[in-house]
Amino acid sequence: MTTTDEPLLPVLADTGSVLRREALAFGLSQEEIQRLLDHGAWVRIRRGAYAAGDTWESMTHEQRHAVTSHAVVRSLGDRAVLGHTSAAIAHGLPVWGVDLSSVHVVRGARGHGSRREAGVVHHASQLPDGHVTEIGDLQVTTPARTVVDLARTVGFESAVVTMDAALHAGLVTPDDLRELMTWQLDWPGSRAAGRAVAFADGLAESVAESRGRVRMGEAGLPAPELQVNIYDDRGQLVGRGDMVFRDQQTIGECDGRLKYRAATAGRPLEEVLWEEKRREDALRALGWEVVRFTWADLERSPAWIRRMFLAAFARASGRPAPAGFARATMLRVG
Repeated sequence: MTTTDEPLLPVLADTGSVLRREALAFGLSQEEIQRLLDHGAWVRIRRGAYAAGDTWESMTHEQRHAVTSHAVVRSLGDRAVLGHTSAAIAHGLPVWGVDLSSVHVVRGARGHGSRREAGVVHHASQLPDGHVTEIGDLQVTTPARTVVDLARTVGFESAVVTMDAALHAGLVTPDDLRELMTWQLDWPGSRAAGRAVAFADGLAESVAESRGRVRMGEAGLPAPELQVNIYDDRGQLVGRGDMVFRDQQTIGECDGRLKYRAATAGRPLEEVLWEEKRREDALRALGWEVVRFTWADLERSPAWIRRMFLAAFARASGRPAPAGFARATMLRVG
């Protein structure tokens, strides 16, 4: 037994991992397990848990976390409910700037303490039945409980990224989040979570847009309107602006989305870039200023972002008011 091309164990194919006790129950000996590890067919992902080596090497950090989470839940048994970052990944939500080295589980208990042990963070907190759902054979906190718990324990930017995505996907509503906030009113971190709930907007369509909104807020810029349809004076749709500053006649565009648009449409990037240039020229002809920001810009200081947009506001200030526009309706995915 030296390869996993045809999975040795059904559980490895189903979950991406196998526990030592599962391998032994399947009929492998400890020597065979060690030989698989020595040959690189398997890799140890945590104590007593393994994954196929070639598959593991090709995974993203989030995918590895999901596989490890499944192994943790199986090792802990029915007591474990995935929560926080681990639950967000299980729900298919993006996480940004958070530690993925530990799996998070929630134990229904009084108090709000937590402890870290063997790569697992155990959160002791109240866990009503209505706060738990199932994803496959996993017990996971509901999307609303997940994003509010996450917002209590991570930074503001990270919380907004995941919360925006949950709203955009229709997994939660603003009322869901406010209800959870009321229920957790006196919990540690609830004030930070409240800030994220108040700021979150399901019209944000990507991690970059969510991060851009946070950066703009830090820079003291006015809050932009998101996903706005722009029309010419004949009522013809010219395009849609990612972030629109109505009073400043300026549109902020997330440049990182162009490659994504090209890839998902199956078209050459050059063709998409040319269309974007024509659209941008048309918007400027209507009186709009357009500012493109990149992933690199998001890593700069708020002062840099502020200068970039204030310069655009100044360029647009002498132009006639642009043609009218109407806010787009919220798009839901799934």
